[in-house]
Amino acid sequence: MSDGESIKTIRLGGELEIGRKDEIRTALQRSGSDRAVLLDLSDVTYADSVALTELLRFCVSSSHDAIPVALVVRTPQFARVVQYAGLAGAFKIFGDRDAALAYLARSDTE
Repeated sequence: MSDGESIKTIRLGGELEIGRKDEIRTALQRSGSDRAVLLDLSDVTYADSVALTELLRFCVSSSHDAIPVALVVRTPQFARVVQYAGLAGAFKIFGDRDAALAYLARSDTE
């Protein structure tokens, strides 16, 4: 689940919808030792309002705890959902994992 000692990786894929709320909520849990989180959503094709709310809750909570979060979004369908929902500004979004990890590594040293 982690890259290195301090970057936790969480992967979700497919369609994130209300029927998967418990799975999403469980996946989006941090431990006290997490210093940064890579949220790999590169295989997500869709997210409903319930899933977007869970993602936003996770990012707000992480921000409150000064834990940097980077999202990897590759599918155009999901990128549009994030954009249309007005959440693009709430997340640090990257098109590839390496760029996201580089951002988190920089954040970890600041």
